[in-house]
Amino acid sequence: MSYVYELSMSDMKIPRKKTPKRIPPTMKKEVIQACDYLQYTLPFSCEDCTHFKASDETCTLGLPTEHHLKRNQEKSYFLSGKMALCRFQEID
Repeated sequence: MSYVYELSMSDMKIPRKKTPKRIPPTMKKEVIQACDYLQYTLPFSCEDCTHFKASDETCTLGLPTEHHLKRNQEKSYFLSGKMALCRFQEID
């Protein structure tokens, strides 16, 4: 490249839009087959777990419950066929 070209290009500062930083999903949602959902009684929500405190809808382990509540799980499943299953769930 020539010196003149480099000078002409250095004067041109093109403002560039920065794309927002992507936030990775923190919760993996599992695909649940419709036949399994209908045939089996799957424990998939906080209400099915022994660590769930129903009085204030919290987990005794301190885990977030918003995504795992039955109303949110069913809504997610009916829209996408996926559920966010808790790895610490203990069933009575």
